[in-house]
Amino acid sequence: MPNGTRKFSTETVTRLVMLSQALFTAGNSLTTGGFLNYFIYEFEQSALYLAAIQVAPECAESLGVFTRRILYWFRGRKRLWICGLIIARLTALVIPAVFLFLPERFNNLSLSIILAAIIVWYLAQGISYCAYISWLSDLVPEQNWGTFFSRRRIAGLIVSIIVPTSFGLLRSRLISEWPSDCKLWSYLVIFGTGAALALSSILPMLSLPETKTPITTKIIPKYSRTRWKELSPSFRWLLCSRWWLAFFQGLTQVALFKFSVSVLHVSLETYYVLTAMMLLLQIVAARWAGAMCDRDQDRKITILGLLIVSCAMPFWMTATPQFWWLIVGANLAWGAFGIVNVGLQNLTLKLAPVSDNSLHISLSRQWSGLIAGIAGLLGGYYLDWAFKQSEIAPNLVYTMIFGVSWFGRMTAPLFLLPVVQPTSRQSASDESLGADESDRITETNRPTS
Repeated sequence: MPNGTRKFSTETVTRLVMLSQALFTAGNSLTTGGFLNYFIYEFEQSALYLAAIQVAPECAESLGVFTRRILYWFRGRKRLWICGLIIARLTALVIPAVFLFLPERFNNLSLSIILAAIIVWYLAQGISYCAYISWLSDLVPEQNWGTFFSRRRIAGLIVSIIVPTSFGLLRSRLISEWPSDCKLWSYLVIFGTGAALALSSILPMLSLPETKTPITTKIIPKYSRTRWKELSPSFRWLLCSRWWLAFFQGLTQVALFKFSVSVLHVSLETYYVLTAMMLLLQIVAARWAGAMCDRDQDRKITILGLLIVSCAMPFWMTATPQFWWLIVGANLAWGAFGIVNVGLQNLTLKLAPVSDNSLHISLSRQWSGLIAGIAGLLGGYYLDWAFKQSEIAPNLVYTMIFGVSWFGRMTAPLFLLPVVQPTSRQSASDESLGADESDRITETNRPTS
């Protein structure tokens, strides 16, 4: 390593990534999720439009599958992450701009522009995410991935509890007697604050080095013709599990939201309290899952986590306006997503080729989002159709779709049974990392997929 090249310990990298994740999550939580959904819901859009708003991010992010080709032009995963994140967040500002500058708010043109902005926003962010996770996988030795990625997730979960809940409760207290225009402005202020926080997440990462992108002109032409059989059998089974789960979870994206608001009458404040409780459990679960992944127990804990989270649907199926609190049980079960999220991410990275893993990340995470998005549209269409059928009781409409989703969630772990548990390979550099190419973490004994 040349003199003067800075080294970074695993702990230093972890701290910087946790800070970056905290800033990004703070900003993202103020521009997505409950704030955006409740804002759109106030204008009484159809279930199909609500479905489109909710599934557009997943559909757009699925185009992250092109990250590998784009990396060939950028020659740097860090550079691509930064550029993608900036483009994404600047595009997101179109949404408050629509509310400020269009003379007739919330007409079809306005809503179409919002939907288009969301698509471009998440397209850029999806490509950025693939490059980011691929880059992070080279910054830390593989045998530390479990703890590293669980800490990154915990940092985001902590912020997810504090920031949106605090802003939501504060907004509710301040605007309870304000006119409707002031309520609109409160959303815009929150959205602008979120955009600034998300962009600031770049700053802690600037000092970390770029790593060599192992993509050559020889393999690029094959990218668009990647075939199913070229993936390892274990990775294929992993994709089957993720995609199966994504479809049956996606079916209820709109149904869960409409049921909680229209039937159970769950307020925004209650929504955030329930979410905070769920995220607290995910913090504990993620910490344990990270330690188990470092012991090469990724597959076992993921199966366990999937079985636990599938138990949430019976609570939704039995909840009523009088017994709305039954969904507390669902949120308790969803605390096991802390296990599932860490386990699935580590399985994806361990079953993928070293460094050249952006395609695998996209297929695993973002194509799951695409499938969930398609299922979400189907779920929204089903609700619009079913509510027009006089012979179907409204409560039965929800019970049917919840029951179908429960079946899919319960059976998703079966696809992981044939997966061969990968073992962590010893990295060439355990504790230090430099910007020089010769010091990049490399592995020569790892099988490709």
